[in-house]
Amino acid sequence: MRQSDWININDKLPILGKRVLVCQTFNDGSMFVREATLVKINGNYRWYDDGFEVEYITHWQRIVLPKN
Repeated sequence: MRQSDWININDKLPILGKRVLVCQTFNDGSMFVREATLVKINGNYRWYDDGFEVEYITHWQRIVLPKN
């Protein structure tokens, strides 16, 4: 069985400025996967996608492109 590639943001954060896949987990239990970038502004970490802040991020993973 393969271990999940998803990393809990409480365990480890991605490299700042690197685009990754993130999992948003909302209060109702629903989940949404999208791309986002982690930045640090005034000492606080923030997630952004195309200039808009993204909230409720619980997990992330590297984007792996298929080999040709």
